[in-house]
Amino acid sequence: MSNPSYSIQEEKQRPGWSLTVLLFGAVNVVLNFGGIWSWWALLWGPLFAIGVGAMMCEWRLLAHSRWRMSSLEWILLAVSHVGFAASLTAVFGILRP
Repeated sequence: MSNPSYSIQEEKQRPGWSLTVLLFGAVNVVLNFGGIWSWWALLWGPLFAIGVGAMMCEWRLLAHSRWRMSSLEWILLAVSHVGFAASLTAVFGILRP
């Protein structure tokens, strides 16, 4: 028998990658307009840490929901990881303009 409270709880804890996309987008904008080691680090450092935490939380929720997401959520997943990779390359100086 299926437990109705379990299905409601499962619906509440679905992954949503929009916050992660927003955080890494903000980090990339700050890194683009400010310097990595300037006072902007006071802004992008915490944003990056919160973004990594949000990404880890979303991966945990994705594993619990058995990889069931809409196509828009899959696109947001890809965009958030591209933003994460772009942030890492900027921080480590791999791709400099």
